[in-house]
Amino acid sequence: MQTVKVVGAGFSGLVTAYYLVKEGFQVQILEKNSRVGGLIRTIRTEHGPVETAANGIRNSARLEAMCADLRVPLAATRREARARFIFRGAPKRFPLSGPEVLKLGFRFAASASSLRPRPFETIVDWGRRVIGKAATDFLLAPALSGIYAGDPESLSASLIFGQAALPGHLQTTRPLRPKRHGTVAPPKGMQQLIEGLYEYLEQAGVEFIFNHQAQMATGEPAIVCTSSRGAAECLEDVAPELSQSLRQIEMMPVVTATCQYEPAAAKLKGFGCLFPRSEGFRARGVLFNEYIFAGRGPAHSETWIFGGALDPDVGQLTDPELIKLIASEREKLYAVVDEPIGIHLTNWPEALPHYSIDLERILTKLAPPPANVALVGNYLGRIGLAKLIERAAFVAKDFRRSFEG
Repeated sequence: MQTVKVVGAGFSGLVTAYYLVKEGFQVQILEKNSRVGGLIRTIRTEHGPVETAANGIRNSARLEAMCADLRVPLAATRREARARFIFRGAPKRFPLSGPEVLKLGFRFAASASSLRPRPFETIVDWGRRVIGKAATDFLLAPALSGIYAGDPESLSASLIFGQAALPGHLQTTRPLRPKRHGTVAPPKGMQQLIEGLYEYLEQAGVEFIFNHQAQMATGEPAIVCTSSRGAAECLEDVAPELSQSLRQIEMMPVVTATCQYEPAAAKLKGFGCLFPRSEGFRARGVLFNEYIFAGRGPAHSETWIFGGALDPDVGQLTDPELIKLIASEREKLYAVVDEPIGIHLTNWPEALPHYSIDLERILTKLAPPPANVALVGNYLGRIGLAKLIERAAFVAKDFRRSFEG
């Protein structure tokens, strides 16, 4: 039985190893740190759980099948999570005025034949061409910059909408419709999924080597499941051109602060609130955790999200400065002051790739990896945990076909 090395024991590496095992391979996982999970971790506190990265995952048929196999249950979001707010003078479920809605309808109807993004067209340019300025500035831009942490003036519409002309070696499949739609998460937090994967792989005989900086050797079968920077370092000797391209990918910092309050401090019931840049907030948005999934209390829990392409220096703030900033922005949001009973800060200097037109240019010309080597990562044109699962399954099946051939 062929052994395949997986570089990285974050979410990408674990799901890639899972599908390799399913395809009949022996697997060895090399991880530079001392734990699995990468950015994903659930911290248990007396006031409720704290997620250090994603708090859920977009459901898909493949995720449901994998979690059933792992015996990891999935919980749907609460009914209250259907409410989502955008700040425009105040938190609003729908931030456009009546005339702006009419204009949106007219613009969309007039642009129906040209909805497809043009190559290297930004989200702002696409939005103003198709749906108009107000809908772009107060709906499209805050929503997508909140999800991708990017600059709407630079975000690639083709990458965001899955229309970019990517080379064949970056191919993947689209997630199939699940039985239960929307965002889901294990009842005990995202760490429960990481632990389920780790336990399954250990029982399947997968070898984990921690505190190891991997370097590729010519000819060895391997799947690199790290950040673009990590992949560049790993492939430097065997694929210098590819390595150089990967080094050019912009990675963005993200700082999150999960603040816990007495239950009476809850002011809005919903998924969260996004802040357009024109409204004067430094935060990109805030999540209302106990209204997204059950069991996230007993405290009222908010996760404030900072950083991204428009605020790369936020990680330089000291903890007291960040806490003071949150208090100020929270008072602006609610017009009241509440004292937190718990604060948990997370600072990821290189959390996400910037899905910009620069990334689109890099990916459309990206050189293929050496034979028997593949890449899995959120910088390859499809971001989100559900799409990483699809890419991992596709690559594992492709490896099996190549070895059988």
